[in-house]
Amino acid sequence: MVKIHGTEKIIQKTFELGVSDVHTISAEAIPIEAHLAKLCEEPKCDGYGQSANCPPYGMKSGQFREYVKQYKHAVVFKFDVPTEVLLSEERREVSRLVHETASAIEKFAINDGYAKAKGLAAGSCKRLFCGEYEKCGVLTRDGDCRFPDLAKPSMSGLGINFFELSRLLGWQISKITKESNPDDVPMGLMAGMVLIG
Repeated sequence: MVKIHGTEKIIQKTFELGVSDVHTISAEAIPIEAHLAKLCEEPKCDGYGQSANCPPYGMKSGQFREYVKQYKHAVVFKFDVPTEVLLSEERREVSRLVHETASAIEKFAINDGYAKAKGLAAGSCKRLFCGEYEKCGVLTRDGDCRFPDLAKPSMSGLGINFFELSRLLGWQISKITKESNPDDVPMGLMAGMVLIG
C-alpha cells in the first residue's frame, strides 16, 4: 500500500468499508486515454446515452484530464470478485457496491477537510440506481438526479485505463468477457477511486 501524508485516515476508512485493497497514487499518474472512452460507443455499452454520468453526456476525457489537475492524489480501491459473479446478473450488485463505497469515501474525505473530493466508479449509474425509470432524471426536463449522493461518473466513460492503473498499483488483472472460463481466470476485480486535492 502506498501511503501519502494526510490520507492515512481515508485509507483506514476505505479498508473498514470492506474493500480487498486500496492504494493512494498521485492524481497526475492516472492513465487517461481518449480512445478508451470511445469504446462506450462502439461497441455500444448498454449504459451509453442513458445517464449524465456516461458518454456522450458525461465529461469528455480531455476535460477530465484538465479536471484532474486540481487534485493531488487519488485513493483507488478494489473488490476481488469471483469471475462467475462478474459473468452473472450479480455483477450489478457489485457495481452498486463500488458506487456506494466511492460515495462513502468521498463523504468521509470531505468531512476530513478535502472539500473537493470526487468519487468515480465502475459501471453506469442508470442501470444500478434508476433501472425502473425510463430516463435519467438529469437528462429529463426537471434536471434532478434521483440519487445524487450515490451516482458516480463512470471511470471507463472518462477514459481511465484501468488495466494500466492496475499495473501501476501491482494488482493482477485479466480481461473477463462472456467467453472467459472461470476455471482459467477464477477471480476478477471491480474498482473505484476518489480524487483528493
